[in-house]
Amino acid sequence: MSIQKRIQIKRLKGKTDVDLLFDKGEIVQTKTLLLKYLKNAEQNFYFSGVSVPKKSFQRAVDRNRIKRLLRIAVKELPPESLFSGSGMLLFRGQKSPPLDTLIKDVQSLFNCVGKN
Repeated sequence: MSIQKRIQIKRLKGKTDVDLLFDKGEIVQTKTLLLKYLKNAEQNFYFSGVSVPKKSFQRAVDRNRIKRLLRIAVKELPPESLFSGSGMLLFRGQKSPPLDTLIKDVQSLFNCVGKN
């Protein structure tokens, strides 16, 4: 009988944590998303961050909407897809995507991380 630990999703905060993630993290990407991640087996948390470039979306309303959709997509992940550590989702598309497309892209990214 295998007991699987439940991983909680928390927000990635703090300059030192973000700098560590970008310095030592690994990258997985799709056409419109990039996931920079760093695994840490000692934690029972997944620290999540999202980012949308101002260069592609000048209006803050558009950037905030995409960030909100990315957070929803991370929360929709099945528990077995999550890993212990931290990750930053960066949106690289030029148009605002629908939610179902984002959910599929995020799941494919996390499945690739799970295989590594």
